[in-house]
Amino acid sequence: MMLFGEQKCFSRMLYALAVATLLQPLTSGVAHAADATNETTTVESSNSTSESTTQTTTTSIAPPSKLCDSCICNKDAGLFDCRGINVGPKSYSVEDWQSLNASGFTVKTVVLVSSGLKELTRFPPMEVTVLDLSHNEIATIEKPCFGELTNLQVLDLSHNRLKTDALTPEIFVSHFSPTEYMPLKQLRVLRLDANELHTLNPDLFQSLPALEELSLELNPFKVLDQPSQIAIASIDRLVSLDLSYMELEEIPKYLFHTPQGLRYLNLTGNLLQTIPEALMYAKGLQWLSLDENPIESIVVGSEFPPLKKLTFLSLSYMTQLRVIGRGAFSGLESLQEIHMTNNPHLSYLHGRAFVRNDTDNPDRLDWPPVKRFYLHNNNISYLDAQLLVQWDSMEVIDIRVNPWACDCSNRWVLLSLLPIIERTTPSILNNIDCSSPPQMAGLSMVDLSHKNTHMRCADTSGNNPSNDGSLLMGLLIGILLAIPLTAAVWCVYKRGCFGLFGRGNSAAYSRAFYSRTTLNEEF
Repeated sequence: MMLFGEQKCFSRMLYALAVATLLQPLTSGVAHAADATNETTTVESSNSTSESTTQTTTTSIAPPSKLCDSCICNKDAGLFDCRGINVGPKSYSVEDWQSLNASGFTVKTVVLVSSGLKELTRFPPMEVTVLDLSHNEIATIEKPCFGELTNLQVLDLSHNRLKTDALTPEIFVSHFSPTEYMPLKQLRVLRLDANELHTLNPDLFQSLPALEELSLELNPFKVLDQPSQIAIASIDRLVSLDLSYMELEEIPKYLFHTPQGLRYLNLTGNLLQTIPEALMYAKGLQWLSLDENPIESIVVGSEFPPLKKLTFLSLSYMTQLRVIGRGAFSGLESLQEIHMTNNPHLSYLHGRAFVRNDTDNPDRLDWPPVKRFYLHNNNISYLDAQLLVQWDSMEVIDIRVNPWACDCSNRWVLLSLLPIIERTTPSILNNIDCSSPPQMAGLSMVDLSHKNTHMRCADTSGNNPSNDGSLLMGLLIGILLAIPLTAAVWCVYKRGCFGLFGRGNSAAYSRAFYSRTTLNEEF
């Protein structure tokens, strides 16, 4: 029985093992299938996420523009700089510029200086505010060219080869509305320096209502003709105008009548022979330069008109200027800084050049509040103490390199003016030297001031009293020598000096002798 029971138990164990052996492949297959399913799902999910990420990355990062391969693209500053890089005769195409926009680069400043450009093609809509195209050879501009740069504020076309026919109003008109008035509302600065302009299109600035600064420097106009006058006078908001080095012999009288807001005017390097009458209409003018003009004198009848707001004036490098007379600057009641320097023939500066009668009280004299006075390198010998009365409150007084006369007329310079210069601007105390009188020529006025030298005046005959000692000594010696010499001459004349200078007739001596003898006998 026990054997039979043990066999029965062993048989059950074998059965269980057999069943387990049969079920194992099925169970394993299910498990592996589940694992495979999970792995497939994970891989697909991972692939899906990866594709999604790749797609997102591709969408957010656009391909860079090819323009940045040769030029500098500074995205932080919004700068596209091709300075000195040879772009070629034509500017970049619309598609090239659009590639910058497509790359996510917002351009604010475009610099194409010295890039070999000869022709400008139009620009597409961009956020550009500053466009520098200077120092090229641009002679042709496509119409329209700048009309779609609606944010443009500064346009520099200086130092090119532009002529009048290339500068037409159409270059500023919007491409999309050629017949509608679509101005560049933000353009404030236009530089046309150093081109080949002789005149301006009268409607050139009609699409630039915000224009404030215009430069025409170094264009050979020679004359501002009627179309040019119309063009300039049409700029209502004009603040700064540069007409320097344009070979102008005169300024049209009513040129500044319309732009009442004009504050800065540069007339340097022209052929003006008198102060322009047109200045009387520039009532808001604050800054004026007339350097390098052949003006010979500024006297009554050709003085500056009343410019009550003018604070800065420059009259330098004027090779013909000789005289500045009474009242030359009397109409400049707000003048704070004046430059009269490097005028080799300027020898006369009237002591009443600045003074004027007070408007409210004609009996009272008034001077402009000059703070900076530059008078170096002229031919001036005397400076009137009443030229400007606020010397002690001035910031700069520069009187170097002039042939100063060191006599009593300039005594105040030593006593009062040089100490002020030494206190305010000691760096410009050099080269203030005496030129006359001869015995003081070459001496430093600063040294004379430190030594408390007493400078004397010339007398009515033009002789300097500093020579009086030698003159008196010479006169005394002459008198002392003249006394014995005169006595000797008298002796010779009256007595013949005992016959030393010849004998008279012998008969005469005999008669005189006998006559005296007879006279004695009678006595």
